[in-house]
Amino acid sequence: MNPLRTWNFTACCLSNLLFYTAIYVLVPVLPLYLVDEFHAETSVAGLILSLFAFAGMFIRPFSGFLVDTFRRRPLYLLCYFLFTAHFAGYLLASTLLVLGMLRALQGLIFSIATTSATTVVIDLLSPQQQGRGIGIFGVTTSAGILFGPVTGLKVLELYSFQEVFAVALAISSVALLLGATIRMEGQSQNCGNVCLPARRTAVKFNFRNIILVRGLPLAVCVILVMFLYGAIIHYLTLFVRERGITAEPGWFFVLLSLGLIFGRLAGGWLVDSGHLMLPVIAGKLLMIAAVFLLWADIFYASAGLLGFGYGIIFPAYQTMFIRLSCREQRGIAVSTYRTATDFGTGFAILCGGVIAQFFSFFSVFLTGAVLVLLSLLLFASFSHPAD
Repeated sequence: MNPLRTWNFTACCLSNLLFYTAIYVLVPVLPLYLVDEFHAETSVAGLILSLFAFAGMFIRPFSGFLVDTFRRRPLYLLCYFLFTAHFAGYLLASTLLVLGMLRALQGLIFSIATTSATTVVIDLLSPQQQGRGIGIFGVTTSAGILFGPVTGLKVLELYSFQEVFAVALAISSVALLLGATIRMEGQSQNCGNVCLPARRTAVKFNFRNIILVRGLPLAVCVILVMFLYGAIIHYLTLFVRERGITAEPGWFFVLLSLGLIFGRLAGGWLVDSGHLMLPVIAGKLLMIAAVFLLWADIFYASAGLLGFGYGIIFPAYQTMFIRLSCREQRGIAVSTYRTATDFGTGFAILCGGVIAQFFSFFSVFLTGAVLVLLSLLLFASFSHPAD
C-alpha cells in the first residue's frame, strides 16, 4: 500500500497539525501577555520568549541521539504528553520567573517531540516518496501556523488570556490522542528502523552522534535564514501596534500560512523532481522582496510572499540533511537541521527585543533580510553538498 495513504501517515499529519496549532495559539498572544499583563519591556519580553527556542536548541542535538537509540514511538508519545501538560502551567503562572521556566521546559520537550515525530514520518515513507511525504507533513505544520494565531487572537478578543491557554491545552490533548493511534509494526525494511528491538546495541556517545558534521555548512545557512522568520512570527503584533497599521494581524498569519502550504507542496515536488538549489535560491529572494513590501505597507502581499518563500526552502533543506546521512543517522540529521532552525529563531527573538527597544521593530525585520541575503551568498558559494 502507498505509505502516503495509510492511517499511520494520516494520523502523524493530523497530530502534527494540532500540535503546531496549539503552539501557535500562543505565539502572537504571549508578547501581548508579557507587555500588557506583566508590563515587561520589549527586551525582557524577548528574553523570556527566546527561552523556548534556546532551551530547544540546547537539547536538540541530544534528541537525535535519543531518537536513534530508543524506541521512537514511546519516546514520541511521552514527549507529546509532557508538552501538553505544560499548557496547564500557563494557567497557573503568576510571575515572569515561573513563565520563563515554563517556556524553557516546554522548549526542551518540544525539540525531542518534533525530532521524534519527523523521524517517525520518515520511517513510514519509502525513499522515493520522502520529498513529497516531508512536503505534505510540513504542510500540516504550516496549517498549524494558519489556524493557531487566528484562533489565539480571536479567543483573546472574545475572552481573556486564560481562555487562550485553556484552548491551547485542549488542542494539544487531541494531538496526543491521535498520536497514540499510530502503529509502527510491520513496516518494510526500506522505510527505516521502525520496528526497533526492546534493547538496541549500545551506541558510543560522542560529538558525531549528536551532530551531523557533514551538514554543518548547511546549518549555518539555515541559522541565518531563520532570523527573519523568528522575528516576524513573534513580533508582528507589536510591529502592527508600533506602526499604527489598521490591517488585522490574524489575516497576516493566515496568508503567511497559505503561502507556506503552497510553498511546501511546490518545494516537495521540486525536490522529488531532482531540484535542490532552485527552491532555496528562489525562496530566499522572495523573502527579501517580502520585507520591502512590508516596508511599503503592502501588508498582506508581504505575508503571502514570505510564506511561499519559506515554504519552498523547508523541504529542500530537510532533504539535503537526510541525504547527507545514512539510515541509522536519520534522527541526528533531523536534529541537526532543527537545531539550526531553533538557534536562528531564538537568536531573532532575543536580539529582536533589544533592537526594537533602541530602534524599531521594522529594523529587526530589515536585519533579518540582510541575514537572508548573506545566507543566499553562502549557500551559492559552498553550502550545497547534497545537490
